[in-house]
Amino acid sequence: GVSALTASERRVAELAAGGHSNREIAQALFVTRKTVETHLGHVYRKLGVTGRGKLARAMAETPSRHR
Repeated sequence: GVSALTASERRVAELAAGGHSNREIAQALFVTRKTVETHLGHVYRKLGVTGRGKLARAMAETPSRHR
């Protein structure tokens, strides 16, 4: 679940779930788009989702220790 995500993965996932593009996320976090893509790949694997469309639901349904 969300608790398995690193802090960086969680930040990227929350922005992606909020509808931001990879470019917008990269600019907001001062990282490259490739870094965003890598983090999202890890997030999808850890949360068991196949893409951005299911990410918001997975983030909302999975409680996090840090919220």
